Amino acid sequence: MAAPDAPPEQNIRRWLATNGPVDVGIDAIEQTWGLDTLTASDRRRIGRALEEAGVVCEPPLRRAGRRDKVHLSLVSEPAVQEREEPAAEPEPFVAKPEPVVAEPEPVRDGKGALKLAPLAIALMVIGALGPWAKSIFVVDYGLDRAGVVVIVLAAVAGLLLLAHARGAGRTLMPVAAALVATVAVAVVVTEFRELLDDDLLGPAWGLYVAFAGSAAMVAIAMLQLARR
Repeated sequence: MAAPDAPPEQNIRRWLATNGPVDVGIDAIEQTWGLDTLTASDRRRIGRALEEAGVVCEPPLRRAGRRDKVHLSLVSEPAVQEREEPAAEPEPFVAKPEPVVAEPEPVRDGKGALKLAPLAIALMVIGALGPWAKSIFVVDYGLDRAGVVVIVLAAVAGLLLLAHARGAGRTLMPVAAALVATVAVAVVVTEFRELLDDDLLGPAWGLYVAFAGSAAMVAIAMLQLARR
C-alpha cells in the first residue's frame, strides 16, 4: 500500500483511486506510517493528513478501537470542489459620505438695519426742523426749542454707526451710538412732557417725527450688537 517517495496518505489516495474503497484494521494504518502503536496524537495527526488528502475515514481514526475495521474511501468530487474552492473575497469597504450639515448663517438683521440709519437720521433732522409746539396764534419750531440738540445728536450717532460699518470699534461704536440716540429720545420726551403741562401750547408733528427717528436710531444701534 505504501510507495517509497510519497507520503503515506498520498499513496493511500492513489490506491483508493485505482481499486476503490477498502476496509483496513488499525494495524495496517500503523504499518503504513511505520508505527508500533497509534497514540492519541498519532491518530489526530494521521486523521488530518488523510482528510487533507481527500480520504474519508469511517469511523474517524481518533474514535476507532483496536479491533475495529476502518472504511477508507475518497471524498466525492463535488465535496472536493467545495472544500478546495477558495473563500470569496470580501467586498471592498466603501466609506459612506457623512451628511453635510449646513452651518447656520450669521444674523443679518443688524446689517440690513444699518442701511436704515440714514432714514432714521433724516427723521430726526426733519422733526427737529419742523414745528414742535402750536396754539391758535403761536407755532414753535424745533430750532426755537431743543431741536438743535437733536440735530447734533443725530449727526454724532450717524458718524458712530458709519465708523462701525467701516470696521472700527465692533462693540464700542454701536454702544456709543445707542447712548447718543437715547439722549435724543430723552430730550424729545422732556419737551413733550413740558408741552402737556402747558395750558396754551400743545405738541406738534415735528416732535413726533423727531421721537420716531431717535427711537429708530436706538434700535438700529442695538441690532448691531445682536448681529455681532
